[in-house]
Amino acid sequence: MKKILNQFGEKPLIRKEGGSLVQQEHIKKQISILAELESLIPPLLEDEYKQLEENIKNEGCREPLLVWQRSIEDGPQEEVQYLLIDGHNRYGICKRNSIDFKISLREFTDIDAVKNFMIDNQLGRRNLTPEQMSYLRGQKYNALKKKLGRPGQVESLPLHPASKSAILPKKDPIRTEQVLADQFKVSPKTIRLDASYAKGLDKLAEPLKKEVLARKVKLNKGDVIALGDRQEPISPIATPNELIAVLKSDHSPQPAITRSSADGQNVNLQYKVSQVVSLVQKLSYPSESLVSTCEEMIQTLQSIVNELKRT
Repeated sequence: MKKILNQFGEKPLIRKEGGSLVQQEHIKKQISILAELESLIPPLLEDEYKQLEENIKNEGCREPLLVWQRSIEDGPQEEVQYLLIDGHNRYGICKRNSIDFKISLREFTDIDAVKNFMIDNQLGRRNLTPEQMSYLRGQKYNALKKKLGRPGQVESLPLHPASKSAILPKKDPIRTEQVLADQFKVSPKTIRLDASYAKGLDKLAEPLKKEVLARKVKLNKGDVIALGDRQEPISPIATPNELIAVLKSDHSPQPAITRSSADGQNVNLQYKVSQVVSLVQKLSYPSESLVSTCEEMIQTLQSIVNELKRT
């Protein structure tokens, strides 16, 4: 397989077409969705989803859906799976409304490479909420840390998401959080908090996690971070009250963050500051939601001021 290397490993071989028309129709019938991959797609807000559905009904599905052609050895035979990796919302809308769509096949070395691609692809979206940005940055950090091993150091620094890496001397490695902090224009501390936030969200039951990322349910970020920092395995948390109960039942000397602790206040402040940074970045994009973004930024800043006055 042809391979292209970037600063964090291999990029996929891109197949610009999905084969002949007959092959495309055959593949479309075999597309499946892997929950492990679908969970990396932040849900659209309700009005965004309605607008997307309306656009597809009026104009069709213009962009091809990305499909991972996965080969699995099954004894002497090789089984091929077609897993959806981008376009989950469009796929659901097209299937429900009997609208045709195109596909583009991609090949990857393994599922970790797929996850990295999906995270990068989602981080390139302009309509992410601060919570979604934090979750994806944390997912990227955790994935890179797992791949590189602790303490998580890389020897190249991305100049720009679309540019080649600047290779640094091996004697001067850069910590993973610093690379991501430079890439996303936040602090290394924010990246570390993002990592705990992502771990915490992944410990929620999938319906609750989706509602949090879609802003249908609001959870205290300090509580989610505290959940992510817990080492012992727990069952998926299904409700906000269950999350509070789990954190209150923890009497071990962990750096758990509660609403009443000074550490918790510091973490909440830090996260609110990171939210403001994310909102400022959104202002550089031409968007119809400019007013709502400014209003949200003002509310967050006022909340920071109020919290500082109470300390």
